[in-house]
Amino acid sequence: MRLPPPIVIFPLATALLAVVALALRSHHDAPAVAPLPPNAQALADLTQIDFLALRTPPKDRLRLVRGAAASVSDRGVWITDAAVVAKCHAPMLMATPLRGLPARVVGPPVEGLVVLTTSAGAPALPLGERRLDRSERAFTLGFPRQAPGELTAKALGHAAGSAGSDIYAETGRTDGLGDAVGSGLMSIAGTPVLDEAGRLVGVAVKEASRRGIVIAHPLASVKRALAAAHVRPSPGAEGRPVTVDNYGIVADTLRLNGTVSAVVCTDRTDGALNVLREIGR
Repeated sequence: MRLPPPIVIFPLATALLAVVALALRSHHDAPAVAPLPPNAQALADLTQIDFLALRTPPKDRLRLVRGAAASVSDRGVWITDAAVVAKCHAPMLMATPLRGLPARVVGPPVEGLVVLTTSAGAPALPLGERRLDRSERAFTLGFPRQAPGELTAKALGHAAGSAGSDIYAETGRTDGLGDAVGSGLMSIAGTPVLDEAGRLVGVAVKEASRRGIVIAHPLASVKRALAAAHVRPSPGAEGRPVTVDNYGIVADTLRLNGTVSAVVCTDRTDGALNVLREIGR
């Protein structure tokens, strides 16, 4: 029997893969993030960061979330993607939508990662023991699209070398975060990547546009960045098991207690230019 020409087979195969990917994703979406209480004291009670250490950033209606940072020590040590704080002299980690911790960058970037320190800390994430194998599940919990949200994905592999980026295929996301895989997650940088035991195994860099592919710094790079900053992760840190059924709840908990915080830049710059600069990152 004569097969159809390649010009017919390739589009059909691509369409079939897209249908399968979307079908898988639909079973792994997390519930929409619940709204936070409006009362300031209620927000203070939710976070485990010392409320007295928090500061209110200067008002700027055009200020955007640049990404996320994850606590790696309850003494006020965080790690994030270097691009999140690039050209920012006054970064702040937002413990609540209105108040945050002024942060200081420790040393130069190491393999695309930077360490931040603050005057108060939050419960730390434990570090993973190894790089995830192909098809193992991961979760990224942060602030995609400028608001709380999360993704789940499966490891596809990594670039050559221990410092090569980890590659993940998205299979689910917060309801309402977007209608299509890979759509406009501009604030995913710095988002921690967790394994199913709730341990930090990487730090997200970006999502490849329209492909549903998450690119992340590997665990080895995280460990080298911490070592270069002379930081020891909290020895008593414990992870919470994460599954496709509870990753939305786990993400909400880690954001509310401050373990995963949004990063903004409080530099006094031209607002309109700042927004264009952020969108173009």
